Amino acid sequence: MSQKILFFFLFFVGFSIQSQTISTDFRKKIIEVKKDTIQLDSVPINSQKFKITDSLKTVLKKTAYQIDFSKAQLIINSKKYPKIIVEYFRIPEFITKTYTPFDDKLILQNTNSNGTLYSLTTNKKANDIKLFDGLQTRGFITRGVTTGNNQNAVTNSALDLEIAGKLSENVTLRANIFDTNIPIQENGYSQNLTDFDRVFIEMESKNWRVKAGDLSIQNNETFFFPFAKQVAGLEVEANINDKINVLASGAVVRGKFNTFTFTGVEGNQGPYKIFGANNESAILIIEGSEQVYVNGVQIKRGENEDYMVNYNLGEITFNTTYPITNDMRVWIDFQYAERNYTRFITYNKASYKGEKFSIAGYFYSENDVKSQPLQQSLTDAQKQILANAGNNTSAMFAESAFIDTFNENKVLYKKVIIGNNEFFEYSTNENDVLYTVAFTNVGVNNGDYILDNTIAIGNIFKFVGVNQGDFSPVVRLIAPSKSQLFIVKPALNATKKTSLDAEIAVSNYDANLFSTIGDDQNVALAAKVNWRQTLIDKKWKLTSKISHEFADKNFFSEQGWEPVEFNRDWNILTNRATKNFFQSEFNLTNKKDDYISYRFNNLSYDNGFKGSKHDFKSKLKANKTTFFADVSFLNNSSPLENNSFFRAKANAEHSLKKSWFGTFINFETNLRENENASQFINTSHRFKEYEGYFGIGDSTKIFAKIGVNYRDNDSIKSNRFTEINNRKTFYINSKLIKNKNTNLSVFANYRITENSFTNDEKALNSRIVFNQKLFDNFLNLSTVYETSSGNVARQDYIYVLTEPGLGFYTWIDYNNDGVKDFNEFEVAQFQDQANYLRLPKPNLRFIATQRAKWQQNVTLNPRNWATKKGFKKFVSYFYNQAFLTVENEQERIDNSFQLNPFDFDESSLISLNLNFRNSLYFNKDLQKHSTTFTYGNSQSKQQFFIGNQENNIKLHQINYIHKFSTFWLIEFMGNTSINKLETENFTDRNYTINTNELQPKISFLYNTNNRFTAFYHLKNKHNTILNMEELQQQKFGVEYFYIGKKKNQISANVNVFLNDFEGNSNSPVAYQMLEGLQAGTNYTWNLIFNQKLNSFLNLNLSYLGRKSENSKTIHTGSVQLRANF
Repeated sequence: MSQKILFFFLFFVGFSIQSQTISTDFRKKIIEVKKDTIQLDSVPINSQKFKITDSLKTVLKKTAYQIDFSKAQLIINSKKYPKIIVEYFRIPEFITKTYTPFDDKLILQNTNSNGTLYSLTTNKKANDIKLFDGLQTRGFITRGVTTGNNQNAVTNSALDLEIAGKLSENVTLRANIFDTNIPIQENGYSQNLTDFDRVFIEMESKNWRVKAGDLSIQNNETFFFPFAKQVAGLEVEANINDKINVLASGAVVRGKFNTFTFTGVEGNQGPYKIFGANNESAILIIEGSEQVYVNGVQIKRGENEDYMVNYNLGEITFNTTYPITNDMRVWIDFQYAERNYTRFITYNKASYKGEKFSIAGYFYSENDVKSQPLQQSLTDAQKQILANAGNNTSAMFAESAFIDTFNENKVLYKKVIIGNNEFFEYSTNENDVLYTVAFTNVGVNNGDYILDNTIAIGNIFKFVGVNQGDFSPVVRLIAPSKSQLFIVKPALNATKKTSLDAEIAVSNYDANLFSTIGDDQNVALAAKVNWRQTLIDKKWKLTSKISHEFADKNFFSEQGWEPVEFNRDWNILTNRATKNFFQSEFNLTNKKDDYISYRFNNLSYDNGFKGSKHDFKSKLKANKTTFFADVSFLNNSSPLENNSFFRAKANAEHSLKKSWFGTFINFETNLRENENASQFINTSHRFKEYEGYFGIGDSTKIFAKIGVNYRDNDSIKSNRFTEINNRKTFYINSKLIKNKNTNLSVFANYRITENSFTNDEKALNSRIVFNQKLFDNFLNLSTVYETSSGNVARQDYIYVLTEPGLGFYTWIDYNNDGVKDFNEFEVAQFQDQANYLRLPKPNLRFIATQRAKWQQNVTLNPRNWATKKGFKKFVSYFYNQAFLTVENEQERIDNSFQLNPFDFDESSLISLNLNFRNSLYFNKDLQKHSTTFTYGNSQSKQQFFIGNQENNIKLHQINYIHKFSTFWLIEFMGNTSINKLETENFTDRNYTINTNELQPKISFLYNTNNRFTAFYHLKNKHNTILNMEELQQQKFGVEYFYIGKKKNQISANVNVFLNDFEGNSNSPVAYQMLEGLQAGTNYTWNLIFNQKLNSFLNLNLSYLGRKSENSKTIHTGSVQLRANF
């Protein structure tokens, strides 16, 4: 009801307020500059009445930007001017309109057919259907079903579609649809990734916009409630006229907001684990929802930026070029998938903007439907627990055990009574009364159970005595909540030099809809008033601002409104109290972007906290020297503390003709004194930081910058400041060469930390990128070298049963005990066996490492010598490509560095990923004695919770292909390889398999549409360790391929395998050697039919079969319809 009242109030106010009307061609735009080139309008603009002002309302000089008035294109420095106000007049329509003496609709095309040659043919009517005709489309949609005698019928679908274009002259359409019911990742494990689907359709015209599907609704216009939410729903926005704008949205919330903070570890680039609001470790972060701040400054995500996020595991890793130290405070705002209840959200806005007066109203509501729980099914007893808990989350726990039936894919327990103790014990006996029990980590010695063992399908917990463990058989109950905000924001530009604005916000937050306890504190008020005044407007412009902010202690804004380091800036322990905040500031600026500002701040809370702070900032340029200063001084007191906090930053930089040099200082002294004991509190700190640097070149093109930084950190020891550590940093950042043939950049950051009470530390981050083209592209080189330090996780995971064909793994009970052991899961070789997914568990165990990485790509391409003679002509038939990647992580011991990526010392090697491949081609991409020799070497070492695993594969392979006469094509493949696997705790999986292969193949090319192939494939495999298994495999096969004139395709093959195997065929090694087949004779056959039904629709039919001596015939078939756009 309040939304309707707000809408109609502002709607009628817009028509009742009268103001002076200016030309309809006048435009005033406030632009957030995110790129240098801005399209201001769709028609030319008037060059005589054009003005740009910055965020301080200073008119920019014409030299600060470039403008093409005929195209209405503005070019401006986005970094220097992040926000601008543009005022201009459009060229009137009667000037830009095209005039013609004739009506275009009455002009007919010339149909004179003189001189035209005719061909008499039968008239054929074109009936081809074109979806989305007139729109730009890209993508596909598939729907299919797979069934067989070894699996149930399963459906699969995928959708990836982009649409853009005009539905009419004034209406444009944009759609992005991506969805899949198979949540699979490339790295071999999966979990529910529906939160990554992006499905939306958007239509807009000049005065309205409608968007439906997956939305990002956000508000950056209000002070008390800035937010961004990833939701699924509908958003509508319309301009009623030039002054009134309305917006309404309604959606289902996709995730929950949380803030997670931590302090960096010296020399540790990560990954760092991110936790949820209730300290959940298993979270799925909504992609793109995070905002990361370091020491209060927001940083960027990207491979070539500052950090990367693993959204599945909830981990953040900082890039090599963004070194992490122990004085970095990291703040992460993010959303993560949480589906405890169906949760609806609505966000509505209405605004009126006049020449002098404007007003806007906002309404936000986010509400859990307590009668529709999703991930938790609440009993009446659990609902009563929530009702009695009120807003106390520590009281929201309930017993988790419930009686269940035996299932080999579940971890089950039986109830045991010994003396006065009743507890749960792991059981696999289907005759026991079994329970499913969820265990929660309640803290050290707060529980009765410990984690005893981990098996493939889950964790097993063991009772160790009352308050002797970390886990309890309880589950945390999540209460449904409701959050509402109503905001009114009026503003008045009284004169050209005076403006007033205010914001009044009312929140209604109920943290537990099952309980009425504390509901009298749900509604709260917040308000802020600003008065801005221009005092002097000449060569220097003097402005003032006075503001006052009030916020009730119960006022709730989910994503907060204060700066991320507000509490640190003010020495606040808790701000759960009623707030009064007064600010008065003066700003002196000129047209050269110089400024001097002073601000007085007074903050008080009704819990006794009082503080006053003085801020001074300036930036001045004298000739070629730029000075910058940022100084603040705080005095604050509370019933427990009496504090003072002084901070100062200063920078001076002098520019020469082609270089620059500068110095930087940074001081902080925070004295926090216990009011009662007259002693300093341990959180008091002090540091001094000095830096000097020198640079040459243009930082946007070719440059080099070197510098030295020194920082000294003090803390309280024995009631006085004592040095804790000091750090010296030496760095270089450069882009030394950048042209069409060469690219060279070097980054290095070396730090020495001398600790007073612990061992000293050293850290090195470096990155070198080099690309070179030589001899007219005959030789291409690409090199990347990196060093840094971080963590490697001991990855833990479980296997989860899914529909056959939708997984990656299969389970083989090698020891016939019915227990799913980790060493009994194999990568499925056939689709009907792929019925398990591997899900990673949150990483909580990390090993400190030093990392070295080398990536090299070398290409020799002498094809440009094809027109030469003699030796160069002969060399032009060859082509060579080599690729090497080495990523080596050694355990970090003391201050050792891992600078050599090729150091494979087993005593300290934690993780390794090495791939080398060299291919030498003769007559590449031809069928005339085309020959390829390939050498490959891959090595890997991984850390798993169940132990280390190392794998090494070496390969020598030759391929030959030649077409003779018109109909015959011969191919030959031969290779020899060694495949070695070592596991730390499963010796039965270890092997060293030597393989030799030969495969001749001959194809009869009847025509371009028909091809018949016959081949013979011989494999000899020998395991040289443990049981010494041997396999001689002979494979005979025929293939047929047909492309029809009616746009259909047929592919068929039949294969016979003769497997002469010596050893235990029911073992992991045998599965690897036989590749999922059985010893003896095996048959496989495959038939695929594809029919193009029309210009966009394809029908795919496939049938697969296999048979072995000791198993039944397996049939698997699928039908799929695919539409391409």
